[in-house]
Amino acid sequence: MDWLMSAYDSTWHAFPAAQVDDPARTFYQALCDHSVPARHAEHTAPRVFCPACLVLYGAHIPDEQRWQTDG
Repeated sequence: MDWLMSAYDSTWHAFPAAQVDDPARTFYQALCDHSVPARHAEHTAPRVFCPACLVLYGAHIPDEQRWQTDG
């Protein structure tokens, strides 16, 4: 998954890496269904993340992973 800023809404969206790595693609479609022309998707430092992409990305994290704290 690649997080890229869409120049349309100045928001960072999660795009499947296979799309971003395919030089023949002219549009990318994010997990939240936001679509953007490849030329308007930028690799920049994130500032504002798409809430829907965050939730959908988080849904891919395996449930069996346990979180622990020291103490």
